[in-house]
Amino acid sequence: MGRIQVKMGFLAALLMFLAGSITFSGGHGLSVGETSPNPEFLYENNYDITAGLRSTVNLYNYKEDKTLLVAFMPDISSANSYAEVMTSAFEIYFAKGMAFVEPYEWQLHRKNLKVLIVTNNDQSLVRDYLYGNGYEFDMAPDVNMDFAHSFGITKWNSPGEGSFVYIVDKNNKITYANHDYKGEGEKLRAVQKELLTQLNIAGSKDIMFAGINVLFPGDTAPDFDFTYSEAGGNNFIAGGKGKLSDFIGKKNVILAFYPAPFSVSCAMELTTFDSYAEKQTLQNISNTQLGSADDLEILMVSNSGLGILDKWKNDMNVKNVKLVSDLFGEISHTYASYNMLGYNNRTLFIIDKRGKISYIDWNYIVDEQDFSMVKDHLELIKTN
Repeated sequence: MGRIQVKMGFLAALLMFLAGSITFSGGHGLSVGETSPNPEFLYENNYDITAGLRSTVNLYNYKEDKTLLVAFMPDISSANSYAEVMTSAFEIYFAKGMAFVEPYEWQLHRKNLKVLIVTNNDQSLVRDYLYGNGYEFDMAPDVNMDFAHSFGITKWNSPGEGSFVYIVDKNNKITYANHDYKGEGEKLRAVQKELLTQLNIAGSKDIMFAGINVLFPGDTAPDFDFTYSEAGGNNFIAGGKGKLSDFIGKKNVILAFYPAPFSVSCAMELTTFDSYAEKQTLQNISNTQLGSADDLEILMVSNSGLGILDKWKNDMNVKNVKLVSDLFGEISHTYASYNMLGYNNRTLFIIDKRGKISYIDWNYIVDEQDFSMVKDHLELIKTN
């Protein structure tokens, strides 16, 4: 039997979680509780039949009595490494409304929300960016930073500097502020949680569970039923079905919990696992001593609906990983990977063919060192 391993304990994981939940301002930018300014600006969109930039409008008239999600970005060109993943996430989650629970509720809640990206780029680039991506949110070119200055943003030091993201409620009060946003899944989920609160959407991620089920290497892995995104899936397909116990006696399982689709680190984790599984299949086909082509199953679990997962799976062209929908956190709670901010901590379990937990990483880092530990352990248990 292979070794049983655990990388780190709960105390260190808790400290890292608490540290990750604190927002630092960097000394500039408005804060939660302040009243939003009311600057005048021009904006562009891709869904209005009127051509060209809109007329000058002040912010209060623009947002009307709706909730506003506004992000100030230093750059949307290729010079900003996180621009594409961040704007894609805002499009899928908020402009298209896929974060708002059930598909039939998307438009109901979406009409109460304004999504605005303000960027330090000119009109031409903004227009090309919107039209090229088909985005359904508004964008404001802010070359002179007049809009940004009104929110206390003094200057951009580099194209890849962190964005400023705010949520402004119906009464023009700032209820969320992050001054260093670079497309992280944890921060994306924090925005989602606050918008769910402002839009009065109940029962999404605030389920209170009784106690934590502490697991250790050597324990029998708790069984669970799951639904996952299937290749070519769409919002009207119920997804594939399975249960963990289906793999007992047949496969080792990587069970990986992660914060959010359409975020930087989560995309890296997904592509790493998908590529690894593809290589294992090719090796197994060419060398039967390594086992069958079906020795390993990879389940990646997030508190996301199938609509978002289908879109992400298709966009990322994933073929070897099952993206599991755990919308209300039942699976995540069973494996002590859910936190009350409304998303999963990044944890990883390896479950062997006997159904036993043989490896736990309570704080999986998406880097080569942690992935090498995972690969080494899989080699140890592969023939058991």
